Amino acid sequence: MKKRPLCAICVLFLLIQTIRVLFSGAGDTEISELEEAASGVAGVILTGSVYRIEKKEKVTAFYLKDNAVSAAGRELAEERVLVYYSGDTVENMIKIGNILHVRGELQAFDGARNPGNFDQREYYRRQGIRVLIWAEQMEVLSKDTDRLRQRLYELRQAWDRLLVRHLGEYYGGTMSAILLGQKSGLDPEMKTMYQKCGISHILAISGLHMTFLGMGIYNALRRAGFGFTVSGTAGAALLILYSLMIGAGVSSLRALIMFLMRIGAEITGRDYDLLTSLAVSAAILCAGQPLYLTDAGFLLSYGAILGIALFAPVFAEVFGCEQIRKKQHWKNGVKKRISAVLLWVLTGLSTSIAVNLMLLGPLLYFYFEIPPYSVFLNLIVIPLMPVAMGAGLFGSALALLWEPGGGAVLQLCRAVLAAYDLVCEWSSGLPFGRIVTGRPEMWQLVLYYVMTALVLILYKRMKKRQKERICRTYGMVLLLVSAGMILLCRGACREGFLPRDEVSVTVLDVGQGDCIHIRGPSADILIDGGSSDVSDVGTYRIGPCLLSRGADSLDYVFVTHGDQDHISGIREMLEDQTFGVRICNLVLPPEKYHDGVLQGLAFTAAEAGTRVLVMDAGEKITDGGLTLECLAPEADAGLEPGNEASLVLEAEYGAFRMLFTGDVEGSGENALVNSGRLERCDVLKAAHHGSKNSGSDGFLDIVQPSLTLISAGRDNRYGHPHAETVERLKKTGSKIYSTQENGALTVRTDGRRIRISGTVSGGV
Repeated sequence: MKKRPLCAICVLFLLIQTIRVLFSGAGDTEISELEEAASGVAGVILTGSVYRIEKKEKVTAFYLKDNAVSAAGRELAEERVLVYYSGDTVENMIKIGNILHVRGELQAFDGARNPGNFDQREYYRRQGIRVLIWAEQMEVLSKDTDRLRQRLYELRQAWDRLLVRHLGEYYGGTMSAILLGQKSGLDPEMKTMYQKCGISHILAISGLHMTFLGMGIYNALRRAGFGFTVSGTAGAALLILYSLMIGAGVSSLRALIMFLMRIGAEITGRDYDLLTSLAVSAAILCAGQPLYLTDAGFLLSYGAILGIALFAPVFAEVFGCEQIRKKQHWKNGVKKRISAVLLWVLTGLSTSIAVNLMLLGPLLYFYFEIPPYSVFLNLIVIPLMPVAMGAGLFGSALALLWEPGGGAVLQLCRAVLAAYDLVCEWSSGLPFGRIVTGRPEMWQLVLYYVMTALVLILYKRMKKRQKERICRTYGMVLLLVSAGMILLCRGACREGFLPRDEVSVTVLDVGQGDCIHIRGPSADILIDGGSSDVSDVGTYRIGPCLLSRGADSLDYVFVTHGDQDHISGIREMLEDQTFGVRICNLVLPPEKYHDGVLQGLAFTAAEAGTRVLVMDAGEKITDGGLTLECLAPEADAGLEPGNEASLVLEAEYGAFRMLFTGDVEGSGENALVNSGRLERCDVLKAAHHGSKNSGSDGFLDIVQPSLTLISAGRDNRYGHPHAETVERLKKTGSKIYSTQENGALTVRTDGRRIRISGTVSGGV
């Protein structure tokens, strides 16, 4: 067995860093003074130097370093700050290296407010950035410019415009992401489709780019007669400039370091070892930022290469690639070409399976699902990538000299991307096109990788003893282990999250809006789903939360009324039934109370293949021991469509009762009180985000909730929840919990006992 002392040292270092991150945060979890001030300070003034500029859809992002900040009469130092500016007059004058004077509003980054949601705070913390400032005024104090970085930035922007000009917004934005790492122009639907089909890796700057560019120039110079040193230096210089231009991410830095080690080995006449190079590059990156060890991009990038190095030979053994290669020497003509094609397909399949096997853990943990057909899609996608990249590079360069000719070459990129769209659309229509498992527990991940490691060790031993037939069985065992992991997560997600004899109710944090997820004995139910202050709430908050719990479909979605803060996310989900969470039944209030918004939502649902139902007072839906009864509105109550005609539901499970009131208030609440259906409940979901016009004394005298949950946006302009309502609730002896302080709130019950927890605060 090959000895790799440097590799072993780097792996040991990475293990130590992992322990530091998991148990102490490596010092990066401490809150900075400015981050702490963000909770009580609005206006700030700062002076800092621009080191990076990014144009986004609605704002321009300026990354500033070496900042002096004035906030609440205090002078603070902050190494790095992100500034958003929506104007363009000053922005066009700002260059990398300039020193800016900024006046604006301070904001801390959000952590994940719901299970499965993106953690913005951790994402920027890995970049050393703790706060965001929304700039109101900006002034250039010094026009000193970092000429190299500025030229590269201008080149990137000009290149992006050229691609969009010749390929249009859709394909041009995609090629810009592939070649330049420019993600702001990506079509959202295309991005989702690529991710769900398992080919989103082509949108990241990776080792393929570095090999194509660096090795391309290196090999070209070597063929031209230049020496190792000159060729390697030229290739390395090109890649360093390229990395600076695209704003080097984790995967591109990994590829750059590994390329430099490979060139260094060739120049010095040493052997290049893939695993040693991989370990050294990981150690270098994690020495500078240990939190990379928790980053999805880092784990996926390194996991892909590690999977190829460790497991591709195992599956090549399963498919008999070596035997086919040996037999090629005895064939000629057509048979030899067929054998070569077969060998290429099986080698590609071995590599694709190996990568997916290694990345199974991160994929399930960060994305909660696995696209099984990606193993075969990548046999088409990856070989076509050099065609797209080559056409993109050559066509862009040619367009500078001869625009029509360059534009014609760039159309090859359009053809390749169109082919990608076709195969993705085709695969998404196949049975089991995606398997949603939910987020696995840490013990499941540890068990999976321990088992794969044991199988790999046994394979190596049998290989050393030259027992080929036994070696092939170990490849099949690895496939069974990965399949077992998928089944374990899918089956255990419900029970791991919720024992069989329990029901859970989660009030999601959707900002200023409402969304409640009920997980019954066998059904997943949603009540409302919208927000007035969080954009794309269905895509970025509701959908990921549901998928993280293994809920790839909802049996019933109840809409209490037609306000946008209750339905905007549901509309998003209905418009994305191919790749999103499937809605089986949409349940609306009695038809008499339908306004134009509810009618439009019903039409959208029908077009998506979702059954549309209405529910009248007194009707029930049952799921095992869980009963969900409609208490209001009465069809003949004479109410106006909207808040007062909100659908009011009561959940009953054993001795447990919980009331869901939508935005009911005024005459609607009075009608509910007089209906005789209202009873005492254990938990109340407060109506209308705690508005002063809901939760009257007469209502609370009957309900008398032990717990009250309020869904409202932080610092919302309505002042929800209102002090009068909170005071009335306190008088009943109810404990009050809000999404504002706790993030998503989850109530679990076995029909007798009740437990409540919050996402942000943990146990509340």
